[in-house]
Amino acid sequence: MTVAPSTPLLPVRRRLVLHVPGYEPLSAGAQQRRLARTLGRSAACWGLAVETGPGVESADRVVRSFPARLSGPDWATEAEIRILAWDDLIAQDLRVPLPRRILRGGAALARLLADGTLARYGAAHWRYLLFVALPLALLGGALVAGLLAGVALGGWAGVALGVALALGLVLLADRRAHLGHLFADWSFARDLADGTRPDIAARIARFAQEVAAARRTREVDEVVLTGHSLGMVLLAQALAAALAQDPDPPRPAPRLVLVGLGSSLLKIALMPAAGALRAAVSRIAAAPGLSWLEYTSRRDLVSFHRADPVAALRLAGRGPRMERIHPRAMLDAAGWRRVRLSMLRAHRIYLTGNGRRYFYDWGLIACGPAAVGRDPCPDRLIAADGSLRHAPQETAA
Repeated sequence: MTVAPSTPLLPVRRRLVLHVPGYEPLSAGAQQRRLARTLGRSAACWGLAVETGPGVESADRVVRSFPARLSGPDWATEAEIRILAWDDLIAQDLRVPLPRRILRGGAALARLLADGTLARYGAAHWRYLLFVALPLALLGGALVAGLLAGVALGGWAGVALGVALALGLVLLADRRAHLGHLFADWSFARDLADGTRPDIAARIARFAQEVAAARRTREVDEVVLTGHSLGMVLLAQALAAALAQDPDPPRPAPRLVLVGLGSSLLKIALMPAAGALRAAVSRIAAAPGLSWLEYTSRRDLVSFHRADPVAALRLAGRGPRMERIHPRAMLDAAGWRRVRLSMLRAHRIYLTGNGRRYFYDWGLIACGPAAVGRDPCPDRLIAADGSLRHAPQETAA
């Protein structure tokens, strides 16, 4: 074999990104600001120039789009980033009074034990059981503390003290540890698996329209679909619906990539009632020409680290390329200190930006020169000055 003179990779010039956030009560405008900050951190980290523009919302306020551009000395990539929003559904859940949220979420968690889902979680990734136990531990700790205080004091005064202390600790857990949010998340997850909420089904259908339209866009080189946490579940069902409705879009069609970020696919798909989601995953696994990547982190207790959803569900077809990220390697010292003690920050790490050059960087997935999942990762592709490294091309001797 001989090696020809090095040649530059042909960069992606235009990309369309559809992003579905996780179960967070953040508006689409707040999500845009987060992603714009992430792009700015990517630019600072890699020595690039960045531009982002104002956001525009669709008439139904489901889609918020904004333009972005990253560039180095010898390349530039433009992207239209579309946030597929469902924060209104989350806000509706969080408006439910806290006692009712706890009761509904507690019932959903009890069903995990009754129907065997907890055992399936443990088989897929045992550390996920720590996340399942968290709201119960917070609630149980408050109740036990109140009981012990009441018994220690005794009498009616003890009863009053115990009740007051328990209620105070529950409210503190809600404010500091998002107790009500955690229970609402589990009741939403059960509703999603059961398919009992028309508003969720309607939003997935609306997302499917956006995915179908994106696949027919000829002005871009690549369409990248990113789903964070529980948002990946909605995105997967929307993609499967779009593939079913339009299995063969007009040619030439842009390259299509699906990217899971701390995905909660298995959280729902391992529930017995979630047949629709399992069918969606099966359709995605069989889709020709689709590139599928899943990024997980051992530090992230809210995702199924290293668990291939297709293999875990025992489905036919091709599963995603599983990639493990390590927050300590992608953050500077100050960023790592903030993340290492916070479960929620560790779960958001996929979207909040890099402090160091690393093979994973959401900003470069959205606006970088490499074809996602096909070309070399940024740490192998982008030189110290932000230019593209040259890739050696092998030829026969």
